[in-house]
Amino acid sequence: MAQNSRKASAFDSGMQRIGEILTLLYRTLYFSTVAHRNLKGIIQQMSEIGVESVPMVSLMAIFTGMVMGLQAGHELLKFQAQEFLGVGVAATLVRELGPVLTGLIVAGRAGAAMTAEIGTMQVSEEVDALRSMAIDPVKYLVMPRFIAAMIVMPLLTILTDVIGIGGGFLIGRAQLGVRLSAYVGHMVDFVTLKDISNGIIKSVIFGGIIAIIGCYQGLKTEGGARGVGKATTLSVVDSFILILISDYFITHILY
Repeated sequence: MAQNSRKASAFDSGMQRIGEILTLLYRTLYFSTVAHRNLKGIIQQMSEIGVESVPMVSLMAIFTGMVMGLQAGHELLKFQAQEFLGVGVAATLVRELGPVLTGLIVAGRAGAAMTAEIGTMQVSEEVDALRSMAIDPVKYLVMPRFIAAMIVMPLLTILTDVIGIGGGFLIGRAQLGVRLSAYVGHMVDFVTLKDISNGIIKSVIFGGIIAIIGCYQGLKTEGGARGVGKATTLSVVDSFILILISDYFITHILY
């Protein structure tokens, strides 16, 4: 009986969290209609989420592309098809690895920072102070981060794709002698506009997930500094899980 009670309690708690997240998403979308009134806040968040993530994203992208070039190149070499290396690297990055890996990097860096910042405001009662001044925390704190994340994620994903493709070529040229004309030519022939657009769609959705989860965990923070640390950990874990789960369903729908 006690075990069944605990299972029911966990289920109820999970459903409550889902409801709260969906409510936060609805309110954020509602306030997004007046986003033009807070352009300064959105631009600031674009800088914090996007510009400050560029070094980590670039480092991840170059080595991901190089590893893909190394692995795929040696397999293609067995069939004397190394000239098609650009197709494998570009298609994998554009369709899948680009948006997913970028989402994970941004969730681990910017998503955690959102939770820590808002969580600190929550435990220090700054969020309550906003409410006392008739300022909606969702409109003031969540909406700018949500809009900014959905704008910068596609840009970061494009950066990942370009740098990763470049890294794949460096390895292909250095170790397999792949010519640039063949690398780019086959890539252009086989990677379609639909592949690129689908990757962009994924990155926009991942940006929204990162912002909503990061802000939700921040607003739910309690228990002082320890609570902030716990909320930050939950934010990153939840974002990772939701990105991977949503990636499957988005891929299923788009393809």
